[in-house]
Amino acid sequence: MYVGVIHTVRDATAWAEMMRSLDPDSFPAGLELLATGTSQDVDRAICLWRAPSVEQLQTTLDQLAGQIAVNDCFGVSDEFTSVAGQTPQAATA
Repeated sequence: MYVGVIHTVRDATAWAEMMRSLDPDSFPAGLELLATGTSQDVDRAICLWRAPSVEQLQTTLDQLAGQIAVNDCFGVSDEFTSVAGQTPQAATA
C-alpha cells in the first residue's frame, strides 16, 4: 500500500544530516521510499512510501527520526496515486 508522511521537523540540522546520509537499502524489508522533499526552511517534509501498513511505517519512522521530527503517517489511495515510471497495476501490488 502507499503511505504518505508529513514530517514536522524539530531539529533542522539533524534532519539535514539524516537526509544527506539516507541509504534506501538500509530500510527494513517491505519499506520503499518512492519520493521525498524537504521545505527550503527545513521545518517540514513530505514523503511517499510503499509499506505493508501505516502502523509499520509509523513505528519505523518514529524509531529512526522521532527525536528530530513528528511523523504523521496516513494511508494513500491507490486509485488516486500516480508514481512516475509505475503502471497502476504495479502500484497496487
